[in-house]
Amino acid sequence: MDPLLPASEDSSSENTFDIDHATAHQAVLDTINLMAAHAQASEDEIVALLQQQGYSRIAAEKLNAMVPSGLSWVVLKRLGVASLPNHFILYDDDEQEVKVPVATQHFFTAALHLSYSTFEHGWSEVLPRDVFESVVNRSAEMSIVFDVLNAGGSLEGTTLSPVQLLRISAQEMLESGPMRAS
Repeated sequence: MDPLLPASEDSSSENTFDIDHATAHQAVLDTINLMAAHAQASEDEIVALLQQQGYSRIAAEKLNAMVPSGLSWVVLKRLGVASLPNHFILYDDDEQEVKVPVATQHFFTAALHLSYSTFEHGWSEVLPRDVFESVVNRSAEMSIVFDVLNAGGSLEGTTLSPVQLLRISAQEMLESGPMRAS
């Protein structure tokens, strides 16, 4: 288990796609390369570009949210964040909050593992520093961090609240559908 991945409150949720780590890792790399090549692209454009590469709409939405988030957590810890959330917040069709454990999201855990490995072993051709920074800067977490740091604040000892994912419903996040579009 990755040392940055918090224990889940509810481990009953299943991984959303029946994919192995290698498949999730490749999807993360595809997303990183696409985001780096289209650094100014909006979230809608990134999702559309991932779909053009063959990912389903739901997989593309997950990758769009999970890859920058997963990559950012190592940076957050190094900046002094003491506690990271163990879930994301999504909403169901009745607008009720649903907590989805981060540990159940394979794209997130693959991105986190890649980030952790990169910080332990150094930048590489697979993930050079400029590409990493470009993708991490897309995360909601880093947006908040920049606001705090630019205001002269510190992250030392802080607790990060869960990210709310609004582009995908809880049902979509938890469904076990195809990763690739048919």
